[in-house]
Amino acid sequence: MTTRSNSDPAVAPGARRHEGFARPLAPSVVVGLGNEIVGDDGIGLHIAAVLQVRLRRATDIDVVSLPWAGLSLLDVLRGRKRAAIVDCLTSGTRPPGTVVRLDKEGLAGSVRLNSFHDLGLPTAIALGRRLGWDLPDTIGIWGVEAERAGTFHEGLSPVVVAAVEPLICELLGFLGATPESLEVVA
Repeated sequence: MTTRSNSDPAVAPGARRHEGFARPLAPSVVVGLGNEIVGDDGIGLHIAAVLQVRLRRATDIDVVSLPWAGLSLLDVLRGRKRAAIVDCLTSGTRPPGTVVRLDKEGLAGSVRLNSFHDLGLPTAIALGRRLGWDLPDTIGIWGVEAERAGTFHEGLSPVVVAAVEPLICELLGFLGATPESLEVVA
């Protein structure tokens, strides 16, 4: 088995590391977005943390946590075939804890996928494709409607915690995760 150095362009930020080296890119990636000290805004990071444990044995799915989308997200998506992105929603149009699968045109209310400080997801994807980057053909985007996500508060609200397992099941189905790739959770 050949390992690749950290400077290899085929190794994405956030790739699993072993003895100072990262393994090659997995064809699929889950990206959790958020800020864990702003209450429910940490849902994407929480999902990523849970999946890093459950997918520890998976060689075909990487899990990455990011504080923001934009150009850093493009770096993670580059070279992948399939991506699942999870973010907090603050649309106020759905009950808190509602899990929504979004499309690129329906990102309103996403805390991180629309940005005044960096490129929003649709613009970033368009830029990457225009530059000829190898980006996933299939990108699934999920949001969880927040109960509290505008003030400093650690931890998720109970209604958002209740959405975690159903969302994880949906993500694993989207990614085609097999039982063999999952870590048994006691």
